Amino acid sequence: MNVASLDLKDWSSLPTPQRCPVCDAAESFPVVCPVVLATAEPVYALVECPHCHVRFLHPSPDDEALRRFYAPHYFGADWYSQEEKGRMFAQRMLPGVFGERFLDVGCNLGYFLYGVAHTSSWEAHGVEISREAAAYAREKLLLDVHGGELADAGYPDEFFGFVRVNNVLEHVRKPGEFLKECRRILRKDGQLYLSVPNGPVDSAGLLDYFQSERTPPRSKDGHLFFFSEHALQRLFRNAKFKVATAHTYGIRRGLRALGRYPRKLRWKAPYRLPDAAPEKEEIVLAPRPRRLPGYAAFRYWQSRLKRIPGLASYGLDYEILLTAV
Repeated sequence: MNVASLDLKDWSSLPTPQRCPVCDAAESFPVVCPVVLATAEPVYALVECPHCHVRFLHPSPDDEALRRFYAPHYFGADWYSQEEKGRMFAQRMLPGVFGERFLDVGCNLGYFLYGVAHTSSWEAHGVEISREAAAYAREKLLLDVHGGELADAGYPDEFFGFVRVNNVLEHVRKPGEFLKECRRILRKDGQLYLSVPNGPVDSAGLLDYFQSERTPPRSKDGHLFFFSEHALQRLFRNAKFKVATAHTYGIRRGLRALGRYPRKLRWKAPYRLPDAAPEKEEIVLAPRPRRLPGYAAFRYWQSRLKRIPGLASYGLDYEILLTAV
């Protein structure tokens, strides 16, 4: 995709940053396309750093914009599979050591964390930016979950032996500070599990939608950052992490986003703003589908078998295990 070919004349007044939040470069940041979040206003500039090639929304959305996006109706879609995934994660990733502490950052309603807590001997903790979702986890599942930002939780230094950050880094406004906070609360021999989209692929749909519709696309998953591999490696070094293992998954979806595999007919739908807001702002669990026993385990292992080693440029998502330097 040739960014320079996009018609941005109607959005030329969008502000651009002074410095890159990842590599601190002070450059002229080209606008890739305009983007919206939960509402038609404000319109953000999706810009790209010429040095580390991270793409990000500017200006950074404020608390109110994030609150509107992560309203209660955002939660509850796939709760029925999360507990089983938590159980499998605990069996595969967490050694049978009594009294170790596990933290799930961005724990949603807590069903994954519940699976970890009831499968392993690890002491389970969670952090969730949505106060409503965190309250649900505490009240319905009786979990230890902090509502708000990770930095505000106030965990002691080197408190956790394992921290899971699953599809969260791309949502935070200061990813460098976030990873440094993860490093501070992680033991020197601990591990950080990170699942994060491949930024160039993840943002391709935004560019294609704008080029086709000439109207700002919605960042459909609420992503604020779209990290290149170079940008990720820069963040890891700055936070004093090193990569222990790395895998790529979502190969077909990645190829589809890059135009190398046929797109679904309704691919534009998620990039459009909904016609109307939900009538009630409350957490509603989706109906549990009728599935055979073990279906969640089957899908879990199926996705793992489709992974490939390394960070491939054509995959949709990366799964990275980090350790302290």
